[in-house]
Amino acid sequence: MYKVNEIVSYSSQGVCEITEICQREVAGRIMDYYVMKPLFDNRSTVFVPVDNEKLVARIRQTMTADEASSLINNINSGEIMWDDNDAKRRELYQGILTEGIPYMLACLYRTLILRKRTLEGCSRKLRSSDETCLRQAERLISRECAYACGSELSDIVSRLSSTVEGPAV
Repeated sequence: MYKVNEIVSYSSQGVCEITEICQREVAGRIMDYYVMKPLFDNRSTVFVPVDNEKLVARIRQTMTADEASSLINNINSGEIMWDDNDAKRRELYQGILTEGIPYMLACLYRTLILRKRTLEGCSRKLRSSDETCLRQAERLISRECAYACGSELSDIVSRLSSTVEGPAV
């Protein structure tokens, strides 16, 4: 069980602080909830039912500074996850963003950065759905790495972008 004031990562929301564990009545049933505030977005509040194993499984400890640095430094060793089929690609990417696993997010980020660079070389742009996935992956990785390393968000974004290299996608 997680505790109040604990900093965790919650799948597609990223780094959050558990601000309280409260009870709420939903459909006539009283349930316990983790109440989480994303650290980089004061406007949001996330409620996760304590007894919902599927949603609680999406809460995890944040990366350590060493893990975050290793993720960035080794981003080019991750697999390329490109599929020419738009529907399959969208489904794969949404699954990765929902799960929020750092390694998979890094692979997704690298894939889309390489694809974007390839298209820019031909004076073209990423599809809007791919651009949205790229921004979400960048947001999740950069915020957690910034938190873990105690770095400025802009420094991490810059470091991620400049570290990515690989074949045309």
